Amino acid sequence: MTERRGVDGQRRARLERYLLWQMRDYLVQQGPATVIVLTLYAYLTLLPVLNAPRLSTTAPPPTMATLPAEFVEQLFIALLGSFVLLGTLFATNGIVANDRKTGYYRFLFAKPVSAPRYYANAFMAHGIGMMLVGLVLLAAFSLFVRPMWAPSFVPVVGAMYLAYGGVGFVLSTIWRFDWLSLVTVAIVAAVGWNTWGDDPGIKGWLVHLLPPTHRAGELYAYVAGASTVFPWMTCAWLTGYGLVCFLGGLWILRVRSMAS
Repeated sequence: MTERRGVDGQRRARLERYLLWQMRDYLVQQGPATVIVLTLYAYLTLLPVLNAPRLSTTAPPPTMATLPAEFVEQLFIALLGSFVLLGTLFATNGIVANDRKTGYYRFLFAKPVSAPRYYANAFMAHGIGMMLVGLVLLAAFSLFVRPMWAPSFVPVVGAMYLAYGGVGFVLSTIWRFDWLSLVTVAIVAAVGWNTWGDDPGIKGWLVHLLPPTHRAGELYAYVAGASTVFPWMTCAWLTGYGLVCFLGGLWILRVRSMAS
């Protein structure tokens, strides 16, 4: 690892050089899995529609070009929501916990490398990698289903990566079952908000401690063109929650030994 001397005379690693390597690791390992799962999901969703029985023998068989606009819109929203959750789950799975569990941190931090800086670097690299995978999937959707080039795609995916990824990151600094915890948080939050979101009692207050994932659909609808007004408050709420969790994870890395 290339190093430089800081103002305090200590050697400091140039973590910027790790960004490309960490991004490459994501694109080689988690990226293909995300593409395969989303492609299979889209195929299984479209197959029954394209193979639906025709009303008459003279009616032309359904094709991608004849799919109703409303169906394509809802399909895109569903795929985008699945990509954001699944992609973030793969991107943050074990981002810290795996190094602690395998003892790999002993090699990484044998030299004076800042653990918070290193894992913040990894979080950013995985986010960029996920964005590239998302653009590939968007291009595939536009090519095989219906053209869809929404300028809001990149900022919305980035915002939702921070929203979900921040939660996954802080969980990964706490224990090794981070992926299971993130899925649990997403499910509990969705059920909790839908059930007790408007409850004025203690249940309603407790639900407000969970991420507002029930409102993520507003962002996906805007990207798909189903809504013309960007939900700024929803975006700020989601990204703010994720940012607080991410900063909490960095604080844990600063005060907690990797060996513990």
